[in-house]
Amino acid sequence: MHQPNHVLEKIRARYRKNWRDWLLLGADAAFSFPLAAPSAQMVARDSDTVSRWMRGWRTWSKAHPAARLRGNSRRTIVGTQEVFTHLDLPTIDDLVSLDQDLANHWLRANARWARIQALPASVVEERLRPYVQQIVDLADADFEILLAATTWFTENPRSRLTIRQVPVRGMHTKWLARHRRLVLACLSIAEQLDGDTDQPGEELGQDNLDPLGLKALPVHVDVILADPADRALVGGLRHLSAPLPEIDALPLHPETVLIVENKESAYLVPDRPRTVVIHSLGNHLNVLGKISWLDDARHLYWGDLDRAGFTLLSRARTRLPHLASVLMDRFTFEEHKALSVEDETRADTPEPNLVDIETAALAGLRTEHGTYLRLEQERVPSTFVLEQLTRAMEGRGSDQVWH
Repeated sequence: MHQPNHVLEKIRARYRKNWRDWLLLGADAAFSFPLAAPSAQMVARDSDTVSRWMRGWRTWSKAHPAARLRGNSRRTIVGTQEVFTHLDLPTIDDLVSLDQDLANHWLRANARWARIQALPASVVEERLRPYVQQIVDLADADFEILLAATTWFTENPRSRLTIRQVPVRGMHTKWLARHRRLVLACLSIAEQLDGDTDQPGEELGQDNLDPLGLKALPVHVDVILADPADRALVGGLRHLSAPLPEIDALPLHPETVLIVENKESAYLVPDRPRTVVIHSLGNHLNVLGKISWLDDARHLYWGDLDRAGFTLLSRARTRLPHLASVLMDRFTFEEHKALSVEDETRADTPEPNLVDIETAALAGLRTEHGTYLRLEQERVPSTFVLEQLTRAMEGRGSDQVWH
């Protein structure tokens, strides 16, 4: 014999499973929940327990007038007894009224869905369905921005503005990076999965902005021309920072390209023939596949010895499959472990392309307490760094190339 709390759990489970369909399809429904009513034998054998169960449901029913108890007769040796068999609820509104949290959620979902339907965009319910929970859970301010952004993009589908130029109050670069897929869903624009997709923490590139008719700011690439002959081609400049197309157009033919995660460390690299340093790319690692003079060079990568550093290495390697790492091994970490600090930042899982020496170094960052350490590349002594970089660039190091 089910008690009211047991049935309420069934009601909550039914709601969690089906509320999106009820909302999007606009269909109403009647519900019935069995109460596991006692048999005739149990009524005759334990009438006191059955009577208490019946009284409990009557008391509960008086406090919940939307619910209807349905009964049936049981013929026993002591006569015919009425017992409750089902809890019936005529509508969805009646169902959610039994739980205040469900009622609040259903009210919020309906209010937001009504405003979504009133948008000038032609909403496709099935395209929006995977994002309905996110939309309902949005803070009020974010929901208002979503509505305003959807309206603006509907009216201006090919503006070619940058994100900051879009005149939607509250919408900025980070907001759109977090909520772009919700905007696309409200606009009924299908996500193109064959191009570059969003990476957590990565700024939106042109492929991500094209569906919204926006343009990305040109990505600037920082390079160091370590070869004096190359510097002579650009007026003697050693350090350059320019938009990607201008960097790609440089008349360079390097033998070695060293990609360094941070600017300060890149400045350590001495002059060397036919060598170019690219640094401070952050998450803009896709540019590595768009610089033509990288094609015939040997590629080295030096980043922080932390979880994020190995993730960036792995992402760089998806663009440059033969990329080799340097100073990202267990020996470097153990030699300078006293200079490491606890790593409390969130890190994404690397792509599955790390080589054994890198996998071992990554595992070595984990402490016996389950926390992680990080060794920033700037903390490694310059004498050690220069020795290892020289060995790697001369092909004498133990750097491993991914095949």
